[in-house]
Amino acid sequence: MTRLTRFTPGRLAREAGLSRSSLLHYEALGSLIPISRSAAGYRLYDETQHERLRAICAYRAAGLSLAAIRDVLASEGNAAAHILEAHLMGLTAEIARLKQRQKAIATLLAQPSFRQRGKQRGKDAWVALLRRAGFDEAEMDRWHAGFEAENPDSHAAFLTSLGLTAEEVKVIRRRAKLTGDPPSGHVAS
Repeated sequence: MTRLTRFTPGRLAREAGLSRSSLLHYEALGSLIPISRSAAGYRLYDETQHERLRAICAYRAAGLSLAAIRDVLASEGNAAAHILEAHLMGLTAEIARLKQRQKAIATLLAQPSFRQRGKQRGKDAWVALLRRAGFDEAEMDRWHAGFEAENPDSHAAFLTSLGLTAEEVKVIRRRAKLTGDPPSGHVAS
């Protein structure tokens, strides 16, 4: 006869890397209900609840709210998938908004007022900053194109302030003016 594994709140919390109070909170929300109580009155959980807690932790790690997690756990099949898909699309929209903010901040940092107040960066330092911020080559190209379209004189002054030669500035500005066809192997300044 196979003996069923029983978990106390302390053991279940330790194995999940959570606090006991988190388990009690999940219980209060109806997301994690003990299967029984011991003779001493302790809550007991079985392997099914252990798996459910793993799922809760995975959904939390994915950024779902506790209400959304409760809905996913209560849903079956397509309904749960729709909740996760909606969350994924929400994250995608948020990432797009954050990327726009990144570009706006990079443009602000490239303005003369910030270049004069802050530390002067050369081309390599500027590229390194953008890379640390998560910009890849294509995003740098789009940033240059947006800067060039919005304020060509400021874009040219910025490129010059990086220590680029007149020819390098001309190449980057020409590339920025090309729509959707940035040449490969450019200097991402």
